[in-house]
Amino acid sequence: MPKRTIELDTPFKRGEKVQTVRALPGIPEGTAGKIRLVNGLSDISGGSPWLRYWIRFNDGSLKGQVSHDDLVRPAMLDAWKTREIEREEMAARSADEAAAATEAAASSDGGGDGGAASLIPADLLERSKAAKARLLGG
Repeated sequence: MPKRTIELDTPFKRGEKVQTVRALPGIPEGTAGKIRLVNGLSDISGGSPWLRYWIRFNDGSLKGQVSHDDLVRPAMLDAWKTREIEREEMAARSADEAAAATEAAASSDGGGDGGAASLIPADLLERSKAAKARLLGG
C-alpha cells in the first residue's frame, strides 16, 4: 500500500509533534508541543472537517481546543510561510480588482443617477426623489 502524502491541511494524529504559527492565549508563537487528543466535527457531505486539538507543550502546559490553522508540522514550516505569503498576495490582488471594478462602475454610471449601474430602475428613483421632496417640503 502506498504511503499517504502529508500536506499542510492533512489532519494531525495523536502523538505527532507540532509547532504554533500564531500566538495563543498564554502560548507564544513558535512553541513546540505534541498532540495529545484530536477532536472536532465533520459534516456528512464530506466537506472539510472542523478540527481541534489538545496539545502538551514542551514547557509542560496543556492547551485544549487549538485550531488546525494555528499549528504546523515543524518540517513544513517553510511551506506554511510560503502559502501564507501567496494567500496575502492573492487577497491584495482581489482587493485591487474589486476596487477597480467599483471605480469603473462608478465612472460609467454617469453621475450616480441610477439606472443599470445601480440596478434600480431610473423611474423608481425619480418617484422616490419626488416623494421625498413632497414629504420634506423641499
